[in-house]
Amino acid sequence: MITEARAPLIDTSATRRTGAGALRVLRAGLTASAAVVLLATMAVLAAPHARGIAFFPALRYAVVTPACVLAAVSAAFLYGALAARSARPRLSLAAVLAGLAAGVLLGMAVAGPRGLAAAALPAVIVVAVALALLVPRLVDRPRPSRAGAVALAALGALELVGLAGALSTERGVPRGAQGLAFEIPRAMFDADHRFVELPSGARVHYVDEGQGETLLFLHGNPAWSFQWRDLIRELRGSYRCVALDYPGFGLSEAPAGFGFTPREESRVVEEFVDRLGLRDITLVMQDWGGPIGLGFAGRRPELVRRVVLGSTWAWPTSTDTPRGKFSMIAGGPVGEFAQVNFNAFAALGIDNGIVRELPADIADVYVRPFRPLERRGIAAFYPGQITAATDYFEEVEAGLPRLADRKALIFWALKDVGFPGSDTARFEAAFPDHRTIELPDADHFFFEDAAEVMIPAIRAFIDSDRRSARRSEKAQEELGAAGQER
Repeated sequence: MITEARAPLIDTSATRRTGAGALRVLRAGLTASAAVVLLATMAVLAAPHARGIAFFPALRYAVVTPACVLAAVSAAFLYGALAARSARPRLSLAAVLAGLAAGVLLGMAVAGPRGLAAAALPAVIVVAVALALLVPRLVDRPRPSRAGAVALAALGALELVGLAGALSTERGVPRGAQGLAFEIPRAMFDADHRFVELPSGARVHYVDEGQGETLLFLHGNPAWSFQWRDLIRELRGSYRCVALDYPGFGLSEAPAGFGFTPREESRVVEEFVDRLGLRDITLVMQDWGGPIGLGFAGRRPELVRRVVLGSTWAWPTSTDTPRGKFSMIAGGPVGEFAQVNFNAFAALGIDNGIVRELPADIADVYVRPFRPLERRGIAAFYPGQITAATDYFEEVEAGLPRLADRKALIFWALKDVGFPGSDTARFEAAFPDHRTIELPDADHFFFEDAAEVMIPAIRAFIDSDRRSARRSEKAQEELGAAGQER
């Protein structure tokens, strides 16, 4: 009798149940991760720190998001395993998560930079607690509500888009020649790049082009000495054009313990001027260059002969004004999140502060100093200083009377809503001997929109002052000669 061999029977229903269970657990973990990513990001931003400059790149969105997703999915599968083996799976999961949180913080304290563990503490605790509460509920509940599922799916999709955007900003930049941190095309910025070590320890990058009377160019934020390239190229044939980067900006490096406040940056400018022996300076200032430069000028008025300024201010700002409201938003958690994770303030600031269409390659060089993760935060720090550095602004304003006899050339960009006509009037009152040129088709970076107006105006301003000085000297000589004759 011939018997037919039979294949062993497989319980396909059990296999399907196992597969369905795994998918359910995976779905629960991914669902929990959408909420946990949001909570962790908020906790990182809420931890007390100096906005931007005390932000740790290790806690950026591009790291927090995948870490939270991995933690949530792992917690979901761990809970599933504990539910089959433990009488109290929720308590067991909470204990495991607490131990993992402690281990992560210990690792950061031992292997990470100083302060990282303290900065991460709120986020790590929030993640552990949220997972302990959310994961069991999501795993045990087979079918989430339709509205909740849609909301969490939308949040998860938004977070994934954000992750892709954050990662796209982390591409490197080409290194420049002669040890420069990044390439600066000579065709764009035709100048030799120099560095000076100051007694304070700051290593300052600057350009020094041409001969004659000194024009000292002071940049704003988010920017660096590159912003003055067109004016330097056209004016260096007649004057000595010097432009520096403040520590933390451009290619300059700050000394240990530097706080990056406008008062400290102003002191660096003063130190730089003394180190190079600059005298009879014409200050050319925009945005933060105004309070930084005028603070120096108020302390050392004997070094400053004239001022050229625009889209700037030199007095405290109330939080009720448009500039004050901008300070609270851009200098707060929202501004920090956008800048340190997406380099958004630097990119959007350049793009929205210029009326004309800036070529893409020039815009790219503008933001190169802010590409490295460890140097992005300075652009997020300075908006907050508009209202935070009130004591310094009071000093700057108090020093303006020491400059009241200096001639001033004021450029005012009418499309720059951050600096209304009331600021123009205050500068005109501070500098009675002034000339104001309104620029109706220019915005915050007015030198990009109106260089063709500014260059001849600056020449005429300086030449007129020279002629006036010569006439005054000649008149004094004639008076002296007449006195000797009598």
